[in-house]
Amino acid sequence: MEDGFGFKDSIDETCWTPLNLSYAYSNPNLMECVISKTLTEEQILSYRTSSDIGELEMVTLPLGVVGWDTFQSHTPLSVALFISSLTNGEFTYQALRFLEELVGKLPIVHNDDVCEAHIFCMEQPSIHGRFLCENSYVSSSEIADYCRKTIQNIM
Repeated sequence: MEDGFGFKDSIDETCWTPLNLSYAYSNPNLMECVISKTLTEEQILSYRTSSDIGELEMVTLPLGVVGWDTFQSHTPLSVALFISSLTNGEFTYQALRFLEELVGKLPIVHNDDVCEAHIFCMEQPSIHGRFLCENSYVSSSEIADYCRKTIQNIM
């Protein structure tokens, strides 16, 4: 967010979650999670030290909501977020809307891209910093429209 009013045109590694704002779709558990993740990431990135074996470099990969093809016996939480408008899952829909309110649209990433991002970071001889890992941003209404159209095509 720009000064707490409206969203920037694009999101990059310089964007951090504003912790001093109130959100309509927030609940104490969601906000505590966001605050702890943000403060932990800031603390980790501030830590850099040298030792006999070389310099310790810190990397964080903040992820969007991770989606993938699955044949699990249960619905993973990230997938439940995507389909929450269809399933009327109160907690997952509230979490979806909270994330959307927090960053403007829902950041999403495929599991394969997350794996490639980790491999990329491990293959670098020297790397330090924060690297966002999202391939696109969608709104909850775009997700609902996609699901609605997909279901109509199946029937």
